Amino acid sequence: MNEHSDPSLRALFRAAADHGSREAATLPVAQVVERGRRAHRRRLALGAATAGVVAVLGLATAASLVPGPAAGPALPATSPSVPGPGPSPSARPGPPPRETEDATPPDHGSATTYGQRTRPPTTSDRTTPPTTPPSTPPSTATTMATTAPPQG
Repeated sequence: MNEHSDPSLRALFRAAADHGSREAATLPVAQVVERGRRAHRRRLALGAATAGVVAVLGLATAASLVPGPAAGPALPATSPSVPGPGPSPSARPGPPPRETEDATPPDHGSATTYGQRTRPPTTSDRTTPPTTPPSTPPSTATTMATTAPPQG
């Protein structure tokens, strides 16, 4: 049966509407104003709490990004952190490092600056002839003997 054509359902809805309109009353103005003020205070409190949380999180983030005091060079994250046995830098085979009279290299006019070309040094600017590495590597027997850890 179609709801629009049912006279008993229509009569029930009209009776409910009449009852609601008779019982309905408007609220006093003071009560409406008080509800509005209460809702406004809640919105302000929520906004202040949100701003506080954002400020605290921002300060915490900024504090975590600021570098702390330098406690020396950072060590690599390897396991084990103690270096293993091996040759020390002074026990490496080969010629000792060469010392020169002047620690600063001579200016050959090849200093690079952004956007300018450089030129190689001329042969007359060299003060010492270039050295060549030894043509034969040291034998492995002597290398093993000098770098092997003690047995025992």
